[in-house]
Amino acid sequence: NVQYLSAVLVILVLDRPLSDKYWINIADANMPFVGIIEHTNMIDKSLYGGKHIVYLSNYPSRDSELYQKSGEELVEEFIPYLRQINPDFDRSWILEHYHHKVDGAQPIIGVNYSQRMPAHRTPIKNLYLANTTQIYPEDRGTNYSVRMGRQVARMVMEDAAAD
Repeated sequence: NVQYLSAVLVILVLDRPLSDKYWINIADANMPFVGIIEHTNMIDKSLYGGKHIVYLSNYPSRDSELYQKSGEELVEEFIPYLRQINPDFDRSWILEHYHHKVDGAQPIIGVNYSQRMPAHRTPIKNLYLANTTQIYPEDRGTNYSVRMGRQVARMVMEDAAAD
């Protein structure tokens, strides 16, 4: 019985960098995205034919206007805000764009969640559950998922040895 935030992601392929930062968190509720991750500020752009890869993310509800928009609509909406990040930014910098959305991207952790958090062992013998709803009190992240995977793998091995 876990609720989730959705995710909206726009990937821009640019002919030049948007910024010199890898990751920018946006705490302005008026901005239509909460994160700018300029992948090619960490990974060499030569791996992408000299192009610059920028991820723009947000976590709206599924019934939000933002979630319902097409990739083209989002790009057009985002452009004025990208100019707030880089006043020189121009639509002509965008060579390509991609749009993705996911219904269950981020579990919503409410009050007393630890008492409702799903267990790794399910009622079905030898069926285990390991996903982002169980990373609490940490936030989702690859490192925590790997750690949980190792913990559940040990649990599986221990249960198998006990049988």
